[in-house]
Amino acid sequence: MSSSPDLSARARVLLAAGLVLTAWGLPRAPGEAAALGGTTVSLAAGLCGLVALALGRQPLGLLWAPARAARPAPDVAHGFAVGALCAAVLVFDGNVGRLGALWRDDRAGSVALVLGVAVWGAALAATRQRALWQWYAAAAGIALLPEAALVGVLQPSVSPGALVAPLLFFLVADATVALVTEELAFRRALLGRPESVRLGSLGLMALAFGLWHVVQPGYDGAPVENFLGTALGGFVTGCLYALSGSLTVAAFYHGLHNAPLKALGGVPVTAGRAGLASGIALACTALLALGLGWMVLRRGERESGRLS
Repeated sequence: MSSSPDLSARARVLLAAGLVLTAWGLPRAPGEAAALGGTTVSLAAGLCGLVALALGRQPLGLLWAPARAARPAPDVAHGFAVGALCAAVLVFDGNVGRLGALWRDDRAGSVALVLGVAVWGAALAATRQRALWQWYAAAAGIALLPEAALVGVLQPSVSPGALVAPLLFFLVADATVALVTEELAFRRALLGRPESVRLGSLGLMALAFGLWHVVQPGYDGAPVENFLGTALGGFVTGCLYALSGSLTVAAFYHGLHNAPLKALGGVPVTAGRAGLASGIALACTALLALGLGWMVLRRGERESGRLS
């Protein structure tokens, strides 16, 4: 293992540039890249992060948690229970069709899903989750606050019961896939170890995360709005990773942030309110970014004070 606690600043800048270039180039490449499905870019980001960490001789950090949460020996039963729970959700009440479509149309997503479930199982087997419950609760509140405002404005024409199955499906799918793709690349590799995260590295990561999204063809409709939304969302996710010390907390937030929007995909909403809903969601995320960024800043000041 390297004597340096994290990747060097130069390596992080090169990784950020590589992630953005990959996101731009892969969707436009002919042949097999497009045939692998919509998660190809995310899976490629995870591979870029993996290579960068390997070249820098850094640990993956997928199983990191606060010191008090570490188990002296892995609890294998917990790991299998997580896998069984994920499998049950993915086939629950009509979700079989969604899972079949994922395998048929998005092979990269299927590979990332299997890897993500395995890593989530390993993480929960290696750590006592009671030590992290407050951070999962905080992540849930932070994720659902902007979503609740957005849904309240859009007023979707669907019964709440009809959203349960897709909401659970996309929560599991996105949280597991994100852990081994975007979280590994943007939070672990670009930010470094949780205790070393500072506002400067959060800013670089958020910039790269926003650009990584908007250079993809699916985000070219409103580039400025998409950049701000994804950059702020990445900043919030990075703060949760830094403050909790766990990539699983960041991945849980990521999945819960995406799941309501994906579950509502195709559902009729009140006309003429899309712009207002986006503005409210963006403002909520910006306020959350300010609050969490202040917490990271204060933590860094306290640590600097103890060292001086």
